[in-house]
Amino acid sequence: MAISVSQIEAALLVLSIPLTYFLVPSRSAGRRQYNTLRKAFPEVGFRDEWFHSTVSRPAKFTKHDSPYLIPTMDRGTVVILPTEHMKTIGKLPEDRMDVFGTLQEQIQAEYTVRDQRVVLDPYHRYLIPSQLMRELDALTGPMVATLEDGFKSSWGAGSGGAANSALCGAPLCDDEKYIASLKGRSVALFGSAMLISITPTLLRPITGYLVRLWCAYHARKFAKVCAPYIEARIRETTQAKSEADGGRKPVKDALQLIIDEAISRDDDTQLSASLISDRLLITNNVPLHSTTLTLHNLISSLITSDPSLGQAIRKLRLVDSAIRESMRVAPFASVAMARTGISIEHGQSSVLILQGTILASPMESIHCDEAIYPDARHFNPFRFVATEHEDSKSDGGQKKRYYATTKPTATPDDHFFGFGTSKNPCPGRFLAVHEMKLVVAYLLTNYDIGYTKARPQPTNLLAMKLPKTDTLIRVRRRPV
Repeated sequence: MAISVSQIEAALLVLSIPLTYFLVPSRSAGRRQYNTLRKAFPEVGFRDEWFHSTVSRPAKFTKHDSPYLIPTMDRGTVVILPTEHMKTIGKLPEDRMDVFGTLQEQIQAEYTVRDQRVVLDPYHRYLIPSQLMRELDALTGPMVATLEDGFKSSWGAGSGGAANSALCGAPLCDDEKYIASLKGRSVALFGSAMLISITPTLLRPITGYLVRLWCAYHARKFAKVCAPYIEARIRETTQAKSEADGGRKPVKDALQLIIDEAISRDDDTQLSASLISDRLLITNNVPLHSTTLTLHNLISSLITSDPSLGQAIRKLRLVDSAIRESMRVAPFASVAMARTGISIEHGQSSVLILQGTILASPMESIHCDEAIYPDARHFNPFRFVATEHEDSKSDGGQKKRYYATTKPTATPDDHFFGFGTSKNPCPGRFLAVHEMKLVVAYLLTNYDIGYTKARPQPTNLLAMKLPKTDTLIRVRRRPV
């Protein structure tokens, strides 16, 4: 389930011509702040390059740990901070970082989320990392079953269903209308967010009105499909709590966790099927595309790598390293963003960056820095693998070689931003990695994949790097 690049690009290109005449490059920082920043830091990038990579040429600033400015079409002027300065930001308390606020602005939640209680009281955001991971072993079976059905029906369509089996469970995750409404809502959410982002403040009431209609339409369709399942779950849960028979507790997916939390609030309005469906919808939409794009890039990496390495990966040894390496070589964005107010040292003086200014880390430049990752542009699936030896008593005392992953995919650091920064990583990253491993395991044990030399180049769209969704690969189902 991927965003239609052609749909989004067409809308952006149509709007970009009239909007550029009104665009103020300092929208995120404010005119006075913008002038202060321009005096302190160099500014790179040109208006006619908004649809291209934003960090390809300024890599020299990153190497010299020098901040710089990039005027962007969707976020105004963004301050790009090198690794050393990002370490300083990483020490700030979470309320200063405002990572969640930045995410809401990226998806333009004010316009794209139908019920604002989802944004103002986002308890669903904390349920996956705090509780869902406890159920992961029990949820793996249903995830694999859904994944298998998806692969059999349509190559590559299994990944979204696998996640949904953990988020809402069967039979809802298998409902074709549910999947179709989720796809429509996904295009509406991210397409609308981009349209709003490039619209000047004075014109946003007009674009916002149209966007609200578009997103609300898809949200209602989604809620109509989900409502019977949600209402049945609420009745079952309420009845089970009243009986309190102490029997075996059912496995809890994300939908069940949301319902349990809603019941604990002792507020009947929280048990609205419409509100719960909106929480389930945003839980699906935000992480779904990052996982899907990552899997798309991973498959592209595998089919264009050395076939001998592919055979080693096929044995499913250290696949964690291959996933992390693919996310490093082919990130789904050029920069990783946060929003905060901070004073940073620059030369002999200190520069105050006001609260609300968009700060970003040059993810692509760091991921491709030869000083950090030798032969950085080359996909090496075992880059994060260590080879060690241990004495084997059962083998005549000879040393036996074994392998270990040095850095798991879900562990961010100062040089890897696949799941955000080390200070504020994505809360659903463990579920995402688990899902990707299941996809790779099923893919490599059930299909023969044809190799190719040329890797499809991504489409640079604002700060995003979208893989070619029309890429064709040669696959053959293995005989049972």
